[in-house]
Amino acid sequence: MGIAEDAFERLRRIAFEGEHVERMAALGGRMKLSPGVIKTLMRLSKGDGMSMGEMARGIGVDPSYITALVDDLDERGLARREPAADDRRVKIVVLTDAGRVLAEEIDAVLSVPPAAFAALSKPELRQLRDLLDKVLVATDNAPPNGRGAGLEVGATATS
Repeated sequence: MGIAEDAFERLRRIAFEGEHVERMAALGGRMKLSPGVIKTLMRLSKGDGMSMGEMARGIGVDPSYITALVDDLDERGLARREPAADDRRVKIVVLTDAGRVLAEEIDAVLSVPPAAFAALSKPELRQLRDLLDKVLVATDNAPPNGRGAGLEVGATATS
């Protein structure tokens, strides 16, 4: 395993195991929302609306799955579909006021760092944040073929 894969494996464990997963499950149970609906709600809360096609491409799922998630949000009064201004055939999903309030509540719970972050000093936390910002910038600038930050798919960083 290369160093990039090793680092990513650790990041994946933090994000997809332990406290974060437990929080997501507790939220889902308390609010009676599936993880997919929570993720869709959070994605929509970052902007002023998004087409269903953009949402499907953004999270890499079939459009029919997005339709089911948006149907759920719509039935709960958390989102609504509106025609796009430039193409009325395209539907833009927009959060309602209730959806925005709920997204803020969820964000407040999911934004609490894991207790294990207490093992890092303030300078280490700043360094971690800055390194992750660098990865995020490279991700945002990645070409559409999925390759970014100078790594070919399957290549490994060695330093």
